[in-house]
Amino acid sequence: MQRARAVAQISLWLGLLTAFFWVSAPTVLYRAPKGSIAPTGDPSFHSSDSFLRFAAGPRDASKRLIAFFDLGSPKKRILILDREDDPASSLVGMLTAYLAWPHPVEIVDLAHTHVNHAEIAAPDLSPPAAVVLCRVHRPADLPEGKHFGAGLEIVPVAMK
Repeated sequence: MQRARAVAQISLWLGLLTAFFWVSAPTVLYRAPKGSIAPTGDPSFHSSDSFLRFAAGPRDASKRLIAFFDLGSPKKRILILDREDDPASSLVGMLTAYLAWPHPVEIVDLAHTHVNHAEIAAPDLSPPAAVVLCRVHRPADLPEGKHFGAGLEIVPVAMK
């Protein structure tokens, strides 16, 4: 019985390995010399640009976002509005928070904003440097901001 299991397992893995070399290896060998596998653009922002392109739509947005956040004082916070029930919105929010460094960041999940007022010790009532809308609709009282693709809008509030 054990011998039959071992033979079945070895046969399965040999079949999968053969299928890989039969189907995928020719594709890799065909595309690799053309350079289509290598990252395009600035390789230092390849991951963040790829994720932003997937979730919000803009191309090569990382450097533009960093330059936009540099217009504000690094001591002023950035308010990020996202929806954690939308994974792409949450991804854009986290990436924007990463790119907003050295600004302090406050992320507000609009899907779960039921906060007990006793839990809030000292709310920060100063205006943020900017409000970032990650795949959420802009509130009516905010003016239109700068769009970075279809799913990312930044409304400067207290920026230079």
